[in-house]
Amino acid sequence: MRVLLTAGDVKKAENYLKYLKGLGAEIDVITPTEKKNIFPKEYDLLVLSGGKDVNPKRYNEEIKYESVEVDDERDELEFGLIEEFLRSGKPIFGICRGFQVLTVFFGGSLYQDLEMEGFKAIHKGENGEDNKHEVVFSGVFKEVFGSEGFVNSNHHQGLKGFPEKLRDGEILAVSEDHLVEAFISKKYKVLAVQWHPERHESEISQKLLEIVNEVFGK
Repeated sequence: MRVLLTAGDVKKAENYLKYLKGLGAEIDVITPTEKKNIFPKEYDLLVLSGGKDVNPKRYNEEIKYESVEVDDERDELEFGLIEEFLRSGKPIFGICRGFQVLTVFFGGSLYQDLEMEGFKAIHKGENGEDNKHEVVFSGVFKEVFGSEGFVNSNHHQGLKGFPEKLRDGEILAVSEDHLVEAFISKKYKVLAVQWHPERHESEISQKLLEIVNEVFGK
């Protein structure tokens, strides 16, 4: 398997590189500052990693809170890659920001700051640390992980309006305060999780790679 991984910069890709080696994959990294000619047909999977916020203008909103920190160059890079990979029929796996990028790409919207919008303070820890919280699983996640489990999060935004174009898909995980934490679309070959499996050595993180391989590695 050959994987293309997006990242804010190469150093921030290290945890993802270690994690994705669990797929037995050859991995190339692309960043906004190190653009290269990409031919999706040469890859088996696109992975969108974590990072700064998607610019709210992409879902027809203005920036509402000081906590919003956008990265327009990365938005441009990743939205273009998603389009190219979809056109080539290649699968996409989104992690944290990647979950949000896919949400917006397919026509959904985001809560710009979860705590300001009334959600519990469970989705990020203090001083930049991850926070573990419980989620309820459904679909293939329930089959593999069981009904419930703990994941590690570090995000201040979340899915507000589920993408109309993904209505064929399925929500796979929901937090205790009813925030969507994962979804899948077999039609578009898209899987996304809001948490950080690359920073959490757990059975869920390991089995998540097995799901990616099983669903999209064929």
